Amino acid sequence: MDHRDAPYHAAVPSAQPSHRDNDIRNSLIVGASIAGFSLGAFAFYLVAGRALGPDAYGLVAALQSVLVVGGMLVIAPQWSIARVVAGSEGAGRIDALAAYRRGLILSTAIAAGVGVLATIITVILNQVRGGVPVAPLVITYASIVALVPLVIACGALQGQRRYAGLAWSYASSGVLRAPLLAVFLIIPFLSDVDGAMLAGGTAIGIGAVWAVWLTRSDLRIAKRPSAATWRNFVSALPAVMVGLTGIAVLSNVDVIAAKLSFGGEQAGLFGAASVVAKALLVVPQALVLVLLPRVAERESRQQRTGSLLAAGILVMALTGAIAMVLAVPLAEPIMNIAFGPEYASASSLLVPFFGATTLLGALLILVNHHVARSDHRFVWAVGGLAVLQIVLLTMFSTSDKAIIAVDAVVAGIGLVVHEMIYFNTDESMLRGAGAQFATVLRRITHRGQGAE
Repeated sequence: MDHRDAPYHAAVPSAQPSHRDNDIRNSLIVGASIAGFSLGAFAFYLVAGRALGPDAYGLVAALQSVLVVGGMLVIAPQWSIARVVAGSEGAGRIDALAAYRRGLILSTAIAAGVGVLATIITVILNQVRGGVPVAPLVITYASIVALVPLVIACGALQGQRRYAGLAWSYASSGVLRAPLLAVFLIIPFLSDVDGAMLAGGTAIGIGAVWAVWLTRSDLRIAKRPSAATWRNFVSALPAVMVGLTGIAVLSNVDVIAAKLSFGGEQAGLFGAASVVAKALLVVPQALVLVLLPRVAERESRQQRTGSLLAAGILVMALTGAIAMVLAVPLAEPIMNIAFGPEYASASSLLVPFFGATTLLGALLILVNHHVARSDHRFVWAVGGLAVLQIVLLTMFSTSDKAIIAVDAVVAGIGLVVHEMIYFNTDESMLRGAGAQFATVLRRITHRGQGAE
């Protein structure tokens, strides 16, 4: 038998929990943290939408999208350090954590420098052209800088499978947003938009402090990482940055396009529908946090990884289908309850938006999977998809449904491209789904025969 066909947990003593049991427990922990983060972020958007109204809320939604796109650039080191740490054992783990320490310091310094430069450019543009929302943009830049230590420290926790610490750090950066927003909205010298952006940035900062504190023992490792380990960490960054930025553009640039194309109330309505529909991205986010170290570890042992990919894609597809079905009768009540009657007209967007978001969630799982495998062919392709989406949005942003259609078409093209690259391999979605289906049928048949 090929060693790649051996069960992943074959070497685990029977007295210890199986990897399957650990995966379930870790998935629940991570899922709870992401649910907490998402509920907190969702509450933030609801309070902001009701307090600011559609016009000002459109600006907040666009700036939050800028934050997400910028944040994806700094998530690349998180994924890279998680992969390096997860693939290390024994003395190699110390070397990997030394790479974490060095990466954290360098990345935070670089992000701070870029943030200062962006602030200077923004002030100059406002002096030359006027009308630039300087304060909200500067707060957005500062929030992106605060994201750097948060996500890189979470990468170290993720790679070590310290999911409880990861969960608290991640969840706090979302759960605290709405309470902080309520506080900042009553401060007289802050505008509502400034208060909303500052609330989000402060929550991120608190999460960052907690995550770094949890890794304080790792940061005491004074040795320099070996050249091979550092090269392993750095070499993947360009591709990962391109892939993750591509995902961020694919899932957020539509809100920016709506603000630029429609402005005012219509952009706010689109942003509100986007918040509800893209809550579905909680599913792939939870999956990738657990799957990345599993895939990296399997790959380091030269074991098959396609079954993990197929499982993630099937979960995403099933969740998306359920969301679309439920949105048919419940779309308008959801928008009324969430944002108020003035946002009810956005309910017609939810069903197609859920469909497009499901496809985007599948792309996120695919990028995560191949980053963990250090196979960057599809990761680079996602960067190309982001460029394609921007081009199509400049041509077809004539209505809100046209923008959603662009989202779905580009994501669908991405799935086709993936199958073209990996069709004859274990990493094909179709082949993996077929294998999973066959496995389920065999188990059902075996149980049926056992019952007889």
